[in-house]
Amino acid sequence: MATHPPASSASRPFILFTTGATSYELVRYLGSRAGGELLLARRHYARTPGGLVLIKRLRDVTDDVARARLREEVKLLMRLSHPAIAPVYLVRVHDGAPHLVTEYVDGPCLETLSSFAALRRRPFSEAFAAYVGAEVADALHHAHSLEDARGLPVGVVHRDISPRSLRVDVHGRVRLSDFALAWSRMPGRVVTEPGLVRGDVAYASPEALEGLPLDGRADLFSLGMVLLELLTGLHLLDLDDVERAAQQAQPVPGTRGLCAETPSWLPAPLMAARMACLTPAHVEQATRGLSPGMRAVLQRVLQRDRDLRFQTGAELRDALRGLLNAEGRPYGPPEALREVAEVRTDALVDPAGAAEAGLPLEDDLWDGCEDDGADWT
Repeated sequence: MATHPPASSASRPFILFTTGATSYELVRYLGSRAGGELLLARRHYARTPGGLVLIKRLRDVTDDVARARLREEVKLLMRLSHPAIAPVYLVRVHDGAPHLVTEYVDGPCLETLSSFAALRRRPFSEAFAAYVGAEVADALHHAHSLEDARGLPVGVVHRDISPRSLRVDVHGRVRLSDFALAWSRMPGRVVTEPGLVRGDVAYASPEALEGLPLDGRADLFSLGMVLLELLTGLHLLDLDDVERAAQQAQPVPGTRGLCAETPSWLPAPLMAARMACLTPAHVEQATRGLSPGMRAVLQRVLQRDRDLRFQTGAELRDALRGLLNAEGRPYGPPEALREVAEVRTDALVDPAGAAEAGLPLEDDLWDGCEDDGADWT
């Protein structure tokens, strides 16, 4: 696996690989990750330049069984068809490594937007959070409901709902990307190693941190954490009361060897200890400044007991859209785009402060939230 971009020049573009009459030219190397590398490329059709795509060069596939499984999983996820899901176009094994070609979504991720909101010391509106949450919940319902060719449920779970996997594009539309860590019940898939938490452990559900089997409700909990952060600037597991409770509690059985695939601000066992101490009272305290309707939604979706949460993405979507309808004014892509622009403008009143916080100052906000090039297992 290469760890640096290949040399190229403007006169001789570097072609990553070619499929039929379509070639993929490297535009920009976006960095190395634990599971692979991320590349920005341009598609050329019969030597005619096309649009930009994102290519994830994953870990080497060493045997025919693993390659066949990868192809089948990508075929399955290529069937995802939802306006809020960035589509997978192609998987190509080149030089021994799978290259996953997906849509390039031009626009900032929620991690960058949350940083802008923190810099201006005022969070996003409830309408913005309800709009974003409803769109993602609807996309998750579509993914969770996916069936195979025989009409049987596949049980897709995204497993990496976090501010880095959610974007607002240049048209104000919400986009969910990076199904590279998705789990499903497909026969023959490689089982995740015991004790390994896939995705961003800081947004993992209680059942993921306990090593329990997952279903779509795990994604809904993660989405609830993202929405709480958008609305309050607070991370659920960084609340002072939760931290104090975890320090006084006994270690959570079975989590000593817990490992996070993606590094985070706390080791996975400590994250699991904080999650084990989380109570409805903590969520109630964190949401005290929000409207009664939004508080009710967050308190339900952030239940540690998944049987007490919204049971489907459709239920969460309808609850959030109900809040929007109660506002009595429309909120969609144009309004979201305006709010994003306002938050960014407010944050950049002090360019020195924005630069110190590591925020992008140019119109292209991609650098603020590069995806993880994780492998498809």
